[in-house]
Amino acid sequence: MKDIKSLMIGFLLSVCIFLLIGMSEKEINKKKKWIEEFPENGRYIPVMVKDRVLMMDSKTGSLYTSKWEKDDLNGKWILDTRLPK
Repeated sequence: MKDIKSLMIGFLLSVCIFLLIGMSEKEINKKKKWIEEFPENGRYIPVMVKDRVLMMDSKTGSLYTSKWEKDDLNGKWILDTRLPK
């Protein structure tokens, strides 16, 4: 069993190395440019609470909930001051 585990770990490690080596300089620069353009990426985190999804601002800790109006295709995110029960 140890031989199979060692073999699998070695195989997966080599696959990861090949994938990292295979990334071209153009792809790396494209990702760096994207990160510079969107520095706030990852700031808002989805949080599941019972049957709904809230968005949490990771810098302030504020929770936002979605609000849908009738015949509105794009809902709004509003600050949720109520704590979920």
